[in-house]
Amino acid sequence: MNGRQIRSGSPRDLSRLIIFAGIALIFLMPGWVTAQTDLGGTQPPSYTQVTVTGVTLDPGTFETGDIGTINIEVTNTGTQSVTVHRATVYDPDIQLLTTSTYDSVGAIGAGNKMNFQFTVKADVPEGIYYPVFSLEFQDVGSLRYPVKLEVNDAPVVLSIQNKPDTFVQGQKSVVAISLSNLRTDTIKNILINPSGQNVDIIPQNTVIDHLDPGQTANLNFNLTPSEPTAVMFAARYLNGPNTHNVTLTLPIVFAVDKTQADPVISNIVVASEAGDIRITGDITNSGLDNANSVTVTAGTPAVPVDPYKIYAVGLLKPDDFSSFEITVSSDSPDNVPVVASFKDQDGNVYNRTIIADISQAKSPKSSNTSSVVPWAIVAVLAVCVGLVIGYQYWKIRKH
Repeated sequence: MNGRQIRSGSPRDLSRLIIFAGIALIFLMPGWVTAQTDLGGTQPPSYTQVTVTGVTLDPGTFETGDIGTINIEVTNTGTQSVTVHRATVYDPDIQLLTTSTYDSVGAIGAGNKMNFQFTVKADVPEGIYYPVFSLEFQDVGSLRYPVKLEVNDAPVVLSIQNKPDTFVQGQKSVVAISLSNLRTDTIKNILINPSGQNVDIIPQNTVIDHLDPGQTANLNFNLTPSEPTAVMFAARYLNGPNTHNVTLTLPIVFAVDKTQADPVISNIVVASEAGDIRITGDITNSGLDNANSVTVTAGTPAVPVDPYKIYAVGLLKPDDFSSFEITVSSDSPDNVPVVASFKDQDGNVYNRTIIADISQAKSPKSSNTSSVVPWAIVAVLAVCVGLVIGYQYWKIRKH
């Protein structure tokens, strides 16, 4: 055999073989790295450079059965673009209504943000839930972020703050109500609508833009009932995109107003005057409110005549009084209605009536005529007696 023969198993030969293999690996490694870069473009970035930088829920606090949105802001804080394969939210209790919105997402550039919005339904009891936001990267890894979602059924409350002790037919009364937000989030687009039969209500609608947690709105309504009825106050509001309603019913029952004006007619005196009947008296406001535009006149079937067909008193404050004088025809019936009219502060008209007996004022005419008759009879009898006596005296002297 020509040439040098190498014996296998020689330590010297084995050392040479190891050195040769090492040199070959050094020369081949740059080519291997270049091939992997070409295949993948760049080395896969670490998913830890993508973080959640903002979470918003609408509504801020759900009511049982509410539908709302979860908005997630994600930021790529790294220096390389990251490709996101899929984004979702999952929870065993909170229902995700948008299941396929983010099945294919795309890349988030270095330093860029991306927003994800999910529609969910919280058809669950009150409590705090943690649906998980999941972001799956295309190359490697994923991001998991629990989102706090509160379900709270604290109410929005309508209350009566002030109302009259009694309602009077045809009289305007002011009713004050309040709307209180006892929830932990803001309610919006609030509409208060009162309604009822046989009652005029002003205003008919009231709109409030929003009511913050713990805030109360006070409202006044003018009610003028024509019959006993009930008024229902209904408040409609939005919690996020969800419409909710709350109601309050106010019964309207008629009774005597304990504070209203109460004119009382007294000290009636009747007298005959120039062929007519004059009626005088006093009128006193025994109520707790002003009696406005007070007038006194004779009611039907009496016949008012000048000079005092109607007597204007004007304003009577509580405990004030005034004298009055009216005249009626002597042809009026013996029982004359004396009517006092007055107005409340809203212009509603009220009447108070008593009966005046004018029969005694009529009697002098008939009594003067009838009184002549007895005196005439006496005179005739006297003449007759005188004639009889004179005749007897003549007869005696003749004989």
